[in-house]
Amino acid sequence: MSATDDVARMLTLVPWLLERPGASIEEIVTTFGTDERTIRADLESLDFCGLPGLGGGDLFEVDIVEDRVVVRMADELRRPLRLTPREALRLVLTVDAVAEAMGEELPALRSAVDKVRSAAGVPDGVRVQLEAEGGRWVAPIREAIAAGRRLRLSYQGRSDDSPQDRLLDPWALHVAEGNWYVQGYDHGAEDRRTFRLDRIAELTVLTEPVTHTAPAGPLPPPRYAPSPDDTAVELVLGPGARWLADVIDADEVEDLAGGRRRVRFSTDALRWVERLVLMGAGEVEVVAPGGLGEDVRAEARTALARYA
Repeated sequence: MSATDDVARMLTLVPWLLERPGASIEEIVTTFGTDERTIRADLESLDFCGLPGLGGGDLFEVDIVEDRVVVRMADELRRPLRLTPREALRLVLTVDAVAEAMGEELPALRSAVDKVRSAAGVPDGVRVQLEAEGGRWVAPIREAIAAGRRLRLSYQGRSDDSPQDRLLDPWALHVAEGNWYVQGYDHGAEDRRTFRLDRIAELTVLTEPVTHTAPAGPLPPPRYAPSPDDTAVELVLGPGARWLADVIDADEVEDLAGGRRRVRFSTDALRWVERLVLMGAGEVEVVAPGGLGEDVRAEARTALARYA
């Protein structure tokens, strides 16, 4: 899980706990779909969060008594928030975008933003629509989950040359690092699978009911799980390609001299790695596996030939 996920969870955790004083650790774990160790670490971190000054009245107060949690606001944070017109407009437009995707799951969100819009005098016609790739599939998948219907996907995985047909019993939608995912039972693989919505070429909600329901308890967040058959990859990223380390779920990242980075990870999709190396624009050195570097050069030559 990334630092971005951690911050997003903690920003949501504070208002959730303020509305539910005395919530149990078990309730928090279930609601946020994580584990007890992570939640306790979040609560410990909140003890050091607040406003500059870091005195007793400047920090959040977190009390845990027999697994029951109570959070109290810093004194300054109790005061009503006063927004400038520009801040109010940014808030309204941002929440509008979130409500487009999550409005049905967060009904209070629309009500709250309408109040802010009215107080700030923002015309109702001023709206923003942020459409992430794959976002068009959110509504039909959500409807299929609610109705217990099976999905047929035309899906192109990282190692596929073209979209492949999949039959899926959908369980849940997730957002991780800006990408939408659906988890469910893949009838072809006969196991649980996670699919990124921006890799779905076509989607059909079938009339057939699902035959495999979600397991009890919170589902783990979307994350690639290497298998024993995966290929070990080692890349050295030049200064201009250091950012690639942030999009790779690396097992090891090592800073080198001259602003370079060494990353090691395992994958079942070497074609995907080829594209990553090409995105590095000559600043990525392939150390392992043998032959991957030549595959990248061949791909680059093919691309250049198309321009010619």
